[in-house]
Amino acid sequence: MLKFVPCQLATPSRTLPSGDNLLFEPKYDGYRCQLWVRDGKLRLFTRGGLDWTTRLGRSLPSEVPHEHDYVLDGEICVLDKTGRPDFGLLCKALSDVSLPFSFFAFDLLASFGQDLTWLPLRARKDVLSQAVESLNIEGLNFVDHFSDGEALAARLEAARWEGLMAKDGHAPYKPGERSPAWRKFKFKQRQEFLIAGWRPDNKTGAVKSIVLATMDDGALTLRGSVGSGFSGSQRKQLAEFLSNPASLDLSAPQATIKGDIRFVSPQLVAEVEFLEFSSSGCVRGASFIGLREDKAARTCSRRRLPLTPLRKSLSPWPHSG
Repeated sequence: MLKFVPCQLATPSRTLPSGDNLLFEPKYDGYRCQLWVRDGKLRLFTRGGLDWTTRLGRSLPSEVPHEHDYVLDGEICVLDKTGRPDFGLLCKALSDVSLPFSFFAFDLLASFGQDLTWLPLRARKDVLSQAVESLNIEGLNFVDHFSDGEALAARLEAARWEGLMAKDGHAPYKPGERSPAWRKFKFKQRQEFLIAGWRPDNKTGAVKSIVLATMDDGALTLRGSVGSGFSGSQRKQLAEFLSNPASLDLSAPQATIKGDIRFVSPQLVAEVEFLEFSSSGCVRGASFIGLREDKAARTCSRRRLPLTPLRKSLSPWPHSG
């Protein structure tokens, strides 16, 4: 397997999936990447096939023994003090070299030049566990799975994780497909939005809030604004990025967007957490998480599937299955 393999994607689920064949994993909050181990070198590719080894590979060794040959699928993350992946810290780590990256491997696409995508997930994860152990690289982690989805969800929600994954243990890997064999369940609604404009702080000139939009059926539609979740440095940096306003013809509920707005070319993508969409299609209770440099602007459409939070009493950490 010499060419980049498009990543399999997950289908959102409004309720916690259940089934005898499902493997449950924590949902890691980071950049989806493939780690290629070949010819004694390590390379990192984004979900779009971009080589980000220089940007994200500083925490990995530059060389490994030549006998290793793997293609691992996983997530690049930065952990907070509690060990929870923090997307805001990941964005900060792109410029702050003191923050280490960690790679969490949850699938194995190839081993010693052999395509493994046709194998069932359980078999791929068995080989993946052995590969991660044999590589013995600091910062490279095997993502274990669990059989009790409800117990795992209760623990993750209590620890403020984003959500969890439910995967069919018998299914092969489907490159480039958004497969029902992989389902993601989130505790809060969260998605990517285009930044279509911003409000400046009259005193500092920094960003006071940003105007959100989605691209739906070829039309750009405003989705409200968000003014919380930013650090002071993020407000200043965003103001620099968004300093060249451009007039846009937007199809949107304009009455819901008030104040001194500077519309810009919608090129930057923001990750935003929110409670729900209002009846007019705008976000409510929104908080800025960070910029998504790994997501293309054309992919930012409204996700209409409501995700219902799971509220259960805290139970012991489940045994892996």
